[in-house]
Amino acid sequence: MSFSKEVKKEISLLQNQDCCNRAELYALIRFRSTLTYSNKNFKIIFTTTSNSTARRILFLVKSLYAVQVLLLKKERKKLDKKPLYYLVISEKGREILEDLRLLNPDLSLNREMDGGLLKKDCCKASLLRGAFLACGSVNDPAKNKYHLELVANTREEAEFLVGILEEINISAKIISRAKGEVVYVKRAEDIADFLKFIGANNSLFAFEDQRIKKDLSNYINRIMNCDVANEQKAIASAKKQLETIKFLEKHYGLMNLTPRLLDAVVLRMTYPDDSLSQLSANSQKTINRYLSKSGLSHCFKDLEKLAEEIKKARIASSFDFNL
Repeated sequence: MSFSKEVKKEISLLQNQDCCNRAELYALIRFRSTLTYSNKNFKIIFTTTSNSTARRILFLVKSLYAVQVLLLKKERKKLDKKPLYYLVISEKGREILEDLRLLNPDLSLNREMDGGLLKKDCCKASLLRGAFLACGSVNDPAKNKYHLELVANTREEAEFLVGILEEINISAKIISRAKGEVVYVKRAEDIADFLKFIGANNSLFAFEDQRIKKDLSNYINRIMNCDVANEQKAIASAKKQLETIKFLEKHYGLMNLTPRLLDAVVLRMTYPDDSLSQLSANSQKTINRYLSKSGLSHCFKDLEKLAEEIKKARIASSFDFNL
């Protein structure tokens, strides 16, 4: 079962007060239903592939308005093969829509999002819960990217949802897609806050557990990559230093070096693959005196500078000879 399905299954079983149930059903109707009008009555039709959403709609309608809901299930052989659920409310359709402030006095659909049902924070949570059941999804936290989205029908609906999310300090953005106006959340902390706010506590624990594991794994990988990079850098530096020593041995003579530089040469030739820190740690037992890491660094820079001066002198000498 996908993580989105787990979240929907969990929140579809929550028990709330009637005011919260009305806010939740308001969102489900606005984001998941189509309306038809005949014989001075409205028929409310829901379509969903989510069994949890279908069961929740049945529960809310029956508990709030005590009406029968026709439930049809259609098996599909194409696409993802998920069954499609049809829920049809034929009786009290107008009464339900008026009670939820979805109808204007002239019986036209109220296109404006009504905040009258959201007087308490618990009702705001219920509206977001209904919106998630109707048109929401969230990525599995074990995957690479964190992503939660709610698909609204209009820009106004999307901005209304963003406004509620901002009230609870969740940062959300809107992008227009073919499927509608998508409200999306990217930050893991915000997704965790959303799950907590809508009451998906078990899903929240699972989300945080996976997030901690993934963050720990990423941290370990970064440390390992850093260690590998440092080791490769140390090996490259040691190789260059050995090449410089070999050049000086041939064209200058190691015995002509100062005692300080000669000590650095002895250490490098004794430990050809070690880092400067390791050379410093072995200096006392190898040359009978301590050389710091910074001191060794200065020594090798001086050796390299001496080698460059000799190379330049050789080039100049060669040029004068040709003249």
